[in-house]
Amino acid sequence: MFLIITPHYNGRMGKQLAFMTFGELLEDYGHATIEGFRSRAPGVFDAADGTVGFVGRPARIIEVDAPSWGELVAPQCWGGEVTSRHVATLSMWESIEAVAAFAYNGAHGEAMRRRKDWFVPTNLPEQVAYWLEDGELPSWEQAASRMDHLHKHGPSGYAFLIRSSFDEHGSPYKLDVQKVKLIATSVK
Repeated sequence: MFLIITPHYNGRMGKQLAFMTFGELLEDYGHATIEGFRSRAPGVFDAADGTVGFVGRPARIIEVDAPSWGELVAPQCWGGEVTSRHVATLSMWESIEAVAAFAYNGAHGEAMRRRKDWFVPTNLPEQVAYWLEDGELPSWEQAASRMDHLHKHGPSGYAFLIRSSFDEHGSPYKLDVQKVKLIATSVK
């Protein structure tokens, strides 16, 4: 039996933010050491679904690791090869504030505060954000390429971090903290 998580997409018009995370677990995904991380995944996905400004994520058949939005691709800066210790997410958002509200609050925020319990510490980028044109969907290949660009060149309008953001026109952007706090009230 396969668990299928259906894709979510709200059909919003205008540019949207693609956001990828990538990390390496201390042990393989099924290992007891990282059970606390694995057991939180369904709640974190549910929290994303309920966050104001969440647009979508790829469908995924968990037991056979068959995602939509293309095959999972590891950024070259992370070795360029997906292993049983790599964990990645790819999602779409209406704004940088929506991603920030979700990432640092609720179930995901709690998991972020415990990431040292499950993830190998690194100086590599663990997230990348970039703007998509109206109607465009991200792909894992595209997101990995953007993360590599971020790693080589630092934050820019092409690829950036939540805390070093750029607006949809490529200009440096200061996060609206009040908007983040407002959106955070919708985060489980």
